[in-house]
Amino acid sequence: MKETNEEIGFLVYSGSYFDVEFYYDENFKMQAKDAFNELTDKEKIDFLARIEKLAESSPGTIHPKTIFNLEDDKNKIFAIKFGNNRFCSFFYEGGKIIVTNSYKKQSQANTKRELEQIKKSVKAKNDFIERNKKKQYY
Repeated sequence: MKETNEEIGFLVYSGSYFDVEFYYDENFKMQAKDAFNELTDKEKIDFLARIEKLAESSPGTIHPKTIFNLEDDKNKIFAIKFGNNRFCSFFYEGGKIIVTNSYKKQSQANTKRELEQIKKSVKAKNDFIERNKKKQYY
């Protein structure tokens, strides 16, 4: 039996241009949602403000790198940034932004640990695309 969004709770925000969703794996685990739930109230407000801005911006809008940055050009993985928090995401057809996982930024340059999180996002993106092709995601 397929789970619904109401049962899983993966929709973060439905905007004028994009729907923003938390990625869930085959076991319905959502690392990004779990990380969101652990944020302080102020951090949650900051995250949701950025999500709303992205979802309400027309495709092609250039956002400041201080809030939304391309972290992996080859795989088109973006980071939603606030404070030292980074939520990895990618765009998907049909006006979707999928938020895969998160990490805390430790230094100016990406450390090995941070690069692992970006690789984790690439793996989630590939899984999401594959499961969509097989109609096993939604």
